[in-house]
Amino acid sequence: MERTAVLPEDLDRCAEIAEVRLSADGRLLAAAVSVPEVAGNRYRRDVVVGPADPAGPAAPAPLGAFPAGSTRLPRWSPTDDRLAVVADGPDGCSVLVTDPGEPAGAAATKVVAGWPDPVEELSWSPDGRRLLFVVREPVDREREQMPEDGRPPLRLTSLRYREDGIGWLVGRPRQAYLVDVAAGAAPRRLSTGGFDDAEFSWHPDGRSVFFVSQRHDRADRTVLNDVFEQPLAGPPRRLTDTSRAFGAPVPSPDGTRLVVTTLDAARYPAATHLAVLDPATGEVTDLTAELDRDCSGGSVVWTGPATVAAVVEDAGAMTVHAFDTAHPGSTRVLAGGPRRVTAFDVRAGRTALVTSGPVDPPAVAVLTADGGERVRHAPTAKLAAGRTLRGPRHTAVPVAPGVAVDSWLVLPDEDTAPGRHPLVVWLQGGGTQYGWQFSHELQLLVAAGHAVLYLNPRGSAGYGTAWMRTVSGPRAATPGTGWGSVDVDDVAAVVRATLQVHPQLDPARVGVMGGSYGGLLTTFLLARTDLFRAGWAERGPYHLISDAGTKDEAPWFFEAYLGGSHLADPGSYWQASPLRLVEQITAPLAIVHSEEDRRCSIGQAEELFMALKLLDREAEFVRFPGEGHELTRSGSPVHRLQRLELLLDWFGRHLSPGSPAAR
Repeated sequence: MERTAVLPEDLDRCAEIAEVRLSADGRLLAAAVSVPEVAGNRYRRDVVVGPADPAGPAAPAPLGAFPAGSTRLPRWSPTDDRLAVVADGPDGCSVLVTDPGEPAGAAATKVVAGWPDPVEELSWSPDGRRLLFVVREPVDREREQMPEDGRPPLRLTSLRYREDGIGWLVGRPRQAYLVDVAAGAAPRRLSTGGFDDAEFSWHPDGRSVFFVSQRHDRADRTVLNDVFEQPLAGPPRRLTDTSRAFGAPVPSPDGTRLVVTTLDAARYPAATHLAVLDPATGEVTDLTAELDRDCSGGSVVWTGPATVAAVVEDAGAMTVHAFDTAHPGSTRVLAGGPRRVTAFDVRAGRTALVTSGPVDPPAVAVLTADGGERVRHAPTAKLAAGRTLRGPRHTAVPVAPGVAVDSWLVLPDEDTAPGRHPLVVWLQGGGTQYGWQFSHELQLLVAAGHAVLYLNPRGSAGYGTAWMRTVSGPRAATPGTGWGSVDVDDVAAVVRATLQVHPQLDPARVGVMGGSYGGLLTTFLLARTDLFRAGWAERGPYHLISDAGTKDEAPWFFEAYLGGSHLADPGSYWQASPLRLVEQITAPLAIVHSEEDRRCSIGQAEELFMALKLLDREAEFVRFPGEGHELTRSGSPVHRLQRLELLLDWFGRHLSPGSPAAR
C-alpha cells in the first residue's frame, strides 16, 4: 500500500481503547473502543467482543445485541459468559446484559433503563446475581431541571464545589446502587449519608463492598481520604487513618487483604505507590517503596493468592509489573519494552493488553504460550498502514552533574521534506511523562515538515518522587527550586544539545508548545531564553495568585507544591508565575484556552493576553467555547480538528523559512 502524509482529518479514524476485559474462563475478551466522529461531532463508543485465543480466526467486533456507537464499561459475569455494558442514549443511561453465545439478533436484557445520570462504575457481585453501579446524582433534581434564568442560586459553604470536566460537585455526590439482574426490580441505593463515594469493589463473599470516600471535617481542603467497607445491609466502616490519598481498593481472592494505591498528598508531588491494606488492623504495607514509580490503581488485578499486577509508568514507558504481596519490594515485568501498555486483564492463565507505541496506534493483544503477543483488535491499523509514520530517536542528554534527561526526536521524511527542518519542542502537562506513546498530533506536525522534540525534564512523572519534587517550591515540605527553574534549564540544555548533534535542524526556526504546566513552562522558556521563534501556550496557569483563587484543585495543590496558601505567602506564588516575566517575552505567542476550563480558568489566558498586547507584542488569543481543560483529549471532535488546523497554521507561518521571526 502506498503511504501518504498524516492529515488533520485523520483524527476521526484514530481510535482509543479505554480497557480490555477477559471472561472468567479466559475464552472471550471485550474491549471499550472510542473514535471521534467529526461529522456528527460526537464520539462513537463500542464494546467489541471476540475470542481471546491468540490463534482464534475471528477478530473482536461489536455485538448486535447492543446499540451501535453508544456502549462502554464492559463487565463479564464472574460465573458465566454474560456481559454487562452501559449504553448512553437520548433517554438516559441503561445497563444491558447479554450472552455473546446466544444466536445473532438476540436482544440484550435491560437491567437498568433510562437512568437520568451517567453511570460511572459498573461491577458484578461474586455470585453473578447483582450489579453495582455508581452515578453522580443531584440531591435536588427539580432545581437542575429548571431553566437557568429561573433557577435558585447555589448557596455554597465549602470550597470543593466544582471540578473540570464534571461541573458542579455541590449537591451532586457519587452514589452506589444495587440491582438484581434477574428479578426485574428497581435499583436500590447502597450509599448512605449523602457523601461522595467511588471506586467500588466487592468482597469475595458478596456480603460487603469496599470504596473510597472523604468523610472527615477538612475534606474540602485536601485530597486525603479513607477506604471503607460497607455491608450490603448496614453502615460503612472506616478502615484507614486519613493519612494519605487512597485509591482503587481491590480485595485478595480470600478477602483478607486489599491492594490500594497510596499518595503522600501532604508532601505532594509524589509518585502513586501500590500498597497492601489489612482491613482488620488498618496496617498499610508499601509494595513499591523501592520501585518508586507511579502505579495505576484502575489497572490492578490479583493474578494469584499473593500476587497482584498493575500498570507502572517508568522512563517514558508504561509496562505491567507483578508484585509479591508477601515480599514487599519483589517485582517482575509481565509486559515491558519501549511502548505503553495502558490497560490489561488476567484470567484463567490468559493475559490481554491494550498496547501502543510511537508508530503503533492502540490495539488489543493477547500473550501467547511462548511469551510472544498476537494482536486481536487494531481499529486504527488500516489508517496506520496507509500513512507515513515516523518513529523517534531516543537520547539521554546530560544536563547537570549526575543528571540526564530522556529525550525523543522525530524527524520528517527526508524524501518529502528535504533540507533543514524547523523544530517544535513539545512539552507535557504537569505530573505526567512523555516517551513511547502514539500521537496523531505529533505525527501531524512531522508530516507538515517539522521535527518534533519531546523530553522528561526534572519534575516529570516516571522517574520517582525525588525527581518530581525537584520543582517544588523552596518553602514546600520537601523544598525544590520551583517552577521555571531547573525545568527551564533542562529543556534549554536538551534543545541546545539536539541542535548541535543534528545539523539538519535549523536553530533559527525553533518553536515551543505545551498545555497546562506545559503552557506555564512554554511562557517561562520564551521569557528566560532566546532559543524560540514562536510559542503555543495552552490551558496554562500564568498568574498563580489568581489561579489559586479559582482552580478546582485549590487549595491543596498549590499549597503542597509551594508550602503555603496564596494569602499567607503571595511572594512564592508570584515567583512561580511566568506573568512576572512577561516583558521579556518577545516571540510571537498563541494563547489557547477553553472557556469552561476549571483547572486553569480562562482568566489566566486573558491576563497573559492583556499584558502582551499592552506591551505591543505579537499575540493571538484562541478561545474555545464550551470546552474544559481536557479539550485535546476529550473535547468535541469539531473543536479538536479546528485546534489541529490552527496549530499547523501557527507554526507554518512563524517557522517557515521566510517568516519574519525566522530571519
